Amino acid sequence: MTMRLVLIRHGQTEWNREGRWQGQADPPLNALGRQQAQHTAQDLRAAGLEYLYCSDLRRALETATIIGTELVPYQ
Repeated sequence: MTMRLVLIRHGQTEWNREGRWQGQADPPLNALGRQQAQHTAQDLRAAGLEYLYCSDLRRALETATIIGTELVPYQ
């Protein structure tokens, strides 16, 4: 059996747009970042993902939540 690992970076935050360092700071996604997460989910629909893991930072969690909701909308 072959396992495939897909790495996804969080969507854009205002701090990304401004070129600011985020580190452990926790800014949320902006509108473009949420749109990027939705587009990523659409691109991943055929990938057959079984698990989704993310860090506990808001931007990563929000990105993963959007992707997970798009991939499995009724669970």
